[in-house]
Amino acid sequence: MAGARRYRLVGAWALVQIVAGSLLVFASALVAFAVLSPWPVDIVSRVPVEWRSRLAIAAIATTALTVLLGGALVLTGQMLLLLRDVHRHVARLDGRESRRARESGRSSDRRDATSRLLPRR
Repeated sequence: MAGARRYRLVGAWALVQIVAGSLLVFASALVAFAVLSPWPVDIVSRVPVEWRSRLAIAAIATTALTVLLGGALVLTGQMLLLLRDVHRHVARLDGRESRRARESGRSSDRRDATSRLLPRR
């Protein structure tokens, strides 16, 4: 179980990336909705009419960029969690293989590949 304790920071960092990316995407969608909504919002209604068209284009561009950045953060966090789980699985298989190698050194009657399929006596 040393591997489980060793990669706790990686798991925590992956969760931070996933949460930060999700919050970034949510916040950018909320800001874009506030800017592009037809009903007047206090901040947007105070902007002069000439600037509102530029503000809409800027909101769309900013939303697109933050969705890309937030998606990259979420994807990176998911990949870190996946690689941590793969590492745990491979470590468990390596441990199992080393135990089998030690057991096969002790018992010489079960050395073939099908010995694990045969019932134990």
